[in-house]
Amino acid sequence: MLLHRSAKPILTRDRPWEDEAMLFAVAAFVHPTDGDLVLYYSARRGSWREGNVLCLARSTDGRHWTKPDLGDGTNIVMRGAGHKMDWGEFMPASIIHDADEPDTTRRWKMIYWDRPDPTSPPGICLAVSANGLKWRPLHARPVITNANDAMSFTMARPGLQTPLGEATHFLYQQTWAYNPALPIDRDNLKGMHRRISVWKCEHFADRWVGPVTILEPDAQDAPDLQFYWLTPFPTATGYGAFLNCHHTGDQTMDVQLVTSADGWTWQRAFNRQPVIPLGPRDSFDCGLIIVAAQPLRWRDRVLVFYHGRATVHDHQPRHPADPLPDPSNGIGLAEFTPALLEG
Repeated sequence: MLLHRSAKPILTRDRPWEDEAMLFAVAAFVHPTDGDLVLYYSARRGSWREGNVLCLARSTDGRHWTKPDLGDGTNIVMRGAGHKMDWGEFMPASIIHDADEPDTTRRWKMIYWDRPDPTSPPGICLAVSANGLKWRPLHARPVITNANDAMSFTMARPGLQTPLGEATHFLYQQTWAYNPALPIDRDNLKGMHRRISVWKCEHFADRWVGPVTILEPDAQDAPDLQFYWLTPFPTATGYGAFLNCHHTGDQTMDVQLVTSADGWTWQRAFNRQPVIPLGPRDSFDCGLIIVAAQPLRWRDRVLVFYHGRATVHDHQPRHPADPLPDPSNGIGLAEFTPALLEG
């Protein structure tokens, strides 16, 4: 199913507003008029989290990218509110384009973590756009304020019923449970067991109901395995999703595939083996991989953009005895056959 994988990042930091940042692929689309690839990516600056930005890049072949001037001398499409947070940072997490949305000003939809109101806690926020370039928040405060900022969303199939009633959208979020049996060395959440829960809504801008736990490691998994992020996407028969797996012991992360008929009940695929494993020892993605962007069908293949780096979750080198590769992080590209979207 995996056809090709980039040996080097296809996108790295090279702009002043990306200084010291790590780049994360958020969403990819085919431009409706010229057929170019459009990639939304976030520049996350650990030393100045209030300076995180959402940017846009374009390509004709998926391997060579430009960062267009969007009218202000930058390729930035959205900035955060700039308020300090005790938990999380401005983080655009997921974008979808809903061509059937009757309100043309809301056809582009985004979920992101921010603190728009300094008098309230940070949380999951909603934004919409008419063209994918100019975004506006839907509310003055977050719609979900319980941690965690690792989340994604997708549209539900029309008329889909869930145990909590009808749904138009699903939002998947990392949630926690205490598990004293987990290894705690180096982990930033001591003894906390990461799992995946779902929220649902009947209208994107209205009330979200949840969370309900739907995916967590079981006895067939390694004792230190945790589920960090679920990235869903529609298939011909239901849904697929990239399950970003966090290994507590060595702090690495890789990516498995799961499938579902209804977006609620999920099955592990490929005998739980990674579909995007860690790269070779000297590669930019040998320590950690996160897929947050839905796959994109383009020409005769399916493109999956991912964040890769040679350090692990706690930012220590995966191989401390080796020099870090140059570059040591960036956005990688994995190319799959169309079977990935067949379900």
